[in-house]
Amino acid sequence: MRRIAPCLFSLLTLSTLHPASAQEWTRFRGPDGTGIGHMTGLKAQLTEADYAWSVKLDGVGHSSPVLWGENLFLTIQTIDGTSRRVECYDAASGKKKWAWEAPVESHHLHKFNTFASSTPTVDADRVYVAWGTGTRTEAVALDHAGKLVWKRDWPEFSSDHGFGASPILVEGVLILHTDSVEKKKSYVMGLDPATGKSLWEVERVTAKPEEKHITAYNTPTAISVEGKTMVVVLQTNDGWKGLDPKTGEVLWGFDGEYTQRSVGSIASGGGLVFATFGSGAQGRDAVALRPKAKGDPEVAYKLGLGDGLGYVPTPLFFEGRLYLMVDSGILTCLDAATGKSVYRERVGGNYFASPILADGKIIALSREGELVMAKPGDTFAILGRSKLGDGASATPAVARNRLYVRTDTHLICVAGS
Repeated sequence: MRRIAPCLFSLLTLSTLHPASAQEWTRFRGPDGTGIGHMTGLKAQLTEADYAWSVKLDGVGHSSPVLWGENLFLTIQTIDGTSRRVECYDAASGKKKWAWEAPVESHHLHKFNTFASSTPTVDADRVYVAWGTGTRTEAVALDHAGKLVWKRDWPEFSSDHGFGASPILVEGVLILHTDSVEKKKSYVMGLDPATGKSLWEVERVTAKPEEKHITAYNTPTAISVEGKTMVVVLQTNDGWKGLDPKTGEVLWGFDGEYTQRSVGSIASGGGLVFATFGSGAQGRDAVALRPKAKGDPEVAYKLGLGDGLGYVPTPLFFEGRLYLMVDSGILTCLDAATGKSVYRERVGGNYFASPILADGKIIALSREGELVMAKPGDTFAILGRSKLGDGASATPAVARNRLYVRTDTHLICVAGS
């Protein structure tokens, strides 16, 4: 481990400015999956001298870090793919606290996927992971000391490219989904986080016998509409659903007649939910919906192949604009309310990680390991580029005035001021 600069001052500063910020990044893309974090004093261009700490990771994986207090959690697969671990680090120092290991029963993977691609979610008592193993979907809960609390599995998991969706917690319910290509079925499930007991289950079925079942890799999101909290889920064959997180009641649905795969997760902002569909490295279809508390949502706008859509990276809503990082390194800025183009500019590189925003900067991490910071707003401007030395596919995290970046080989902490 390489310790370079202390984090104490930034921690004391943030505890004054943001007393609740210790729990701000508890799932993929942080609070409600928005990708927006609280941070000040983040340099636009970084060198190793700016790292608070950097630790070498013993394995591979694409999952993002999640945090509760000074505990940072991530998943990692051994190089040979025979086992994987949930690991816990001290978020201030980078010291590894514990690791919980489980064997992997191999299943088909896309060449860019790993057995540790799904991001955990965490609450005050436990950290939760979901992943595929053999022909099963498995969910695991550990306490903050790394002790197994419960483990469950569901048979007949199969997909085209392996597992990718991350679990989320909404109103005290753990929500995840699974697919079976052979059975042409997909389930969304609500579990009791304390016991793993099923609270509800919603089945999504491919309607036509001749129709191919297309696995959903997106992570659900939670939104509030007219004071009603709902979980929004999406799968190509079944379309969109808005679900009551407590009961699984279907509040609304929207078919859309999609044919492309949903990989990037659902983004929300300004009363809208937005997602892209595509194949290869190209987004080919997208829709923005305005959900209601109950009843059919309004279609705000639809976009297509020529509109600068991403495929794997999740879009980002911020201050009336919608930012999409195209897998091939183009940043698209749209008017979030109308879908009208504001700009489309080449950043360079290739991207799986989703853009996030902190300290007034759009932060994007390329597969080549370049951390790019851009200015939000109607004028495209690159604020800085930082070479991290390794490739990367994981979306960064922000908590306690620190930026956490996972590359293919290292976990890096950068403190703000």
